[in-house]
Amino acid sequence: MAASDSGNVVSRSLLLAWDVPPDLVEPWRRFLQELSSSRYEEYSQSRRRLGVSTESVWLAPNPSGGGVAIVYLESENPEQALREIAASDAPVDSCYGTALRRFFGMDLARFPRVAPGELLLAWRDDIPGEHKAPKDGGE
Repeated sequence: MAASDSGNVVSRSLLLAWDVPPDLVEPWRRFLQELSSSRYEEYSQSRRRLGVSTESVWLAPNPSGGGVAIVYLESENPEQALREIAASDAPVDSCYGTALRRFFGMDLARFPRVAPGELLLAWRDDIPGEHKAPKDGGE
């Protein structure tokens, strides 16, 4: 959990991952390109309305073809945001839910409670407010 810049809202993150078969990589990619271009404003309004502050989607390719879709969400309640996408009448939300069902058989309306992932390693250079020891051991 992390506080937002305003210091008032606590957001949680959710990381989802699933296999993308080789024959679905290009349709999935085209769908995401549509969200990031012609439907971007509609998509942005949806995520703001749902309280999602961050959504990132990656495709980690498999050497043998296909890959793994990785979705990262930040929201006060990411699981609730997914349920609201499933229940929404907004065209972009309906399209998103339909794409997940069509491509991956994932139904957000029946999405099980998501267990928090286990962070195994994290590194970041120069985190603000974090003290760095001098390289020479002095000062």
